[in-house]
Amino acid sequence: MSLLSRKDYDKAIKVVTGVIHRWDPYGLLAGGAPQEEFDSEIQSLVAQIPRIDSKTDAAHAVSRIFSSAFEAETFTVKKCRDVGNGLHAALVAAGIIEA
Repeated sequence: MSLLSRKDYDKAIKVVTGVIHRWDPYGLLAGGAPQEEFDSEIQSLVAQIPRIDSKTDAAHAVSRIFSSAFEAETFTVKKCRDVGNGLHAALVAAGIIEA
């Protein structure tokens, strides 16, 4: 799926937001942080969707973006594997990328 239209972009934002909010690194959202806490990282992940062809690609994207925004040692590819798998699965289920 191309993210050229606003509708496609909004769909991708919704899917990625759901994955990141369920993951909630550091428990910030559960602790009462604003729902917009990870909006910048979510937008960066959506921009990476054209480069996500596998679970590994998704884990690398999450690792790069969250390492840059927070602590690199906390967001290694290995530590981002589960959320990367979930992100890839959610993008496939939504028809945003192909399996």
